[in-house]
Amino acid sequence: MVAERTSGQGVVLASYGRGVLVQAGSATLRCGLVGRKLRLVCGDRVNWRRAAAADEASVDTAEARRNVIERIDARGRPEPVAANIDRLAIVVAPEPSPDWFLVDRYWAGACNKDIGAVLLINKQDFGTAPLQAELDTYRGLGLPCLEISAVSTAGMEALGSALQSGVTLLVGQSGVGKSSIVNALAPEAAAQTAELTRDAEGRHTTTTARWYRLAGDAAIIDAPGVRDFAPPASIVRAAERGFVEIHSTGASCRFADCRHFEEPGCAVRAAVAELRISPRRYESYRRLTRLYEDLGRR
Repeated sequence: MVAERTSGQGVVLASYGRGVLVQAGSATLRCGLVGRKLRLVCGDRVNWRRAAAADEASVDTAEARRNVIERIDARGRPEPVAANIDRLAIVVAPEPSPDWFLVDRYWAGACNKDIGAVLLINKQDFGTAPLQAELDTYRGLGLPCLEISAVSTAGMEALGSALQSGVTLLVGQSGVGKSSIVNALAPEAAAQTAELTRDAEGRHTTTTARWYRLAGDAAIIDAPGVRDFAPPASIVRAAERGFVEIHSTGASCRFADCRHFEEPGCAVRAAVAELRISPRRYESYRRLTRLYEDLGRR
């Protein structure tokens, strides 16, 4: 006699090897993956099924992704981080000192995916005066910057309002307090963390992105802290398009294919010389461009 099966749709809360945790309504299911080609990440929408007598469900298909946030791995290959994202929240703090080049690359990744972004300055009670020059640059370019403290809760109400719809991916360096932000926004986060950070064999899986429910249909995904990040060059002139001020100014360059390095008649370099474009941001663009060119020659 064939065992009765149950099935449905759900969202991937965490992925570990050949298994995933799936939110299916009010239940959390541990699921194996059917087929060697199926690769899932946090945020994927999937179809699951389970035999009535089985302890573990299975996933054999996934819905088409609206988008996917990827990073370049050590070999230059795209590595997915999370899928179906509505917003990227880049977290920095006075301590550890912000890596602004990392912030630039995260924002470039969001721009290239047409995803909204916000810069969160956590631990504001440590003093943010040394950061204000860079924050002014970002604000001038249209990137919202929110100063908060997950510990004292300063600014957290405004942050909750900003994230009350859609799925937000939290990214940033290790030690900036992303987990504290998650705990402040999601009252059930501690319980969810205990569940999400262990795989079917009870092993910790803290290196994977993790999904947390907020009110309504909103959610946040906490990505592991990183030392470096680079978005894949999935579109033509990805580095330029990731820097909004360089992309807009580049339209006035003498040559349509200007790299904004040494070419004559470059409007971007002129704007940098006149400080209409931040020299540090320009150097950040140059570094990302060189990375893409190096990868293209391999």
